[in-house]
Amino acid sequence: MRTLHRALSLYGIQGVNVTTAHSLGILEFSQPPSLAKFLPGWDKGDLAPMLQFLQETKSPFMVNPYPYFEYSQKQANFALFKPNSGLHDKYTKQTYTNMFDLLIDAVFISMKKLGYGDVEIAVGETDWASAGETFEPKC
Repeated sequence: MRTLHRALSLYGIQGVNVTTAHSLGILEFSQPPSLAKFLPGWDKGDLAPMLQFLQETKSPFMVNPYPYFEYSQKQANFALFKPNSGLHDKYTKQTYTNMFDLLIDAVFISMKKLGYGDVEIAVGETDWASAGETFEPKC
């Protein structure tokens, strides 16, 4: 990313953010979001230097949150943005009513723990599996 950013600058190309998308497999866990953190080794070894670059260049940290990866019958409405009782984070007193918001907050809190809470988060892609697994209901 640094090389691409330098090349753009060298050719006088301004206003182009350089970033890369990440799956949420970079999180050690996401629930509750207040306790979320990046995987050990990835956190300080890979993500902190990347977040520093993004902070310096005012570029967003891009993630691909897929609510269906956390899907279960019990949390179907939570994953599908349907009415539900929500998930309460007792540490922040925040109640989440959908998996998408929970996942984005888990990323934000993980970034903040590394000192990069001021880096914007961008969503690269998110959706629902087109066919799903055989045990999942058709939505």
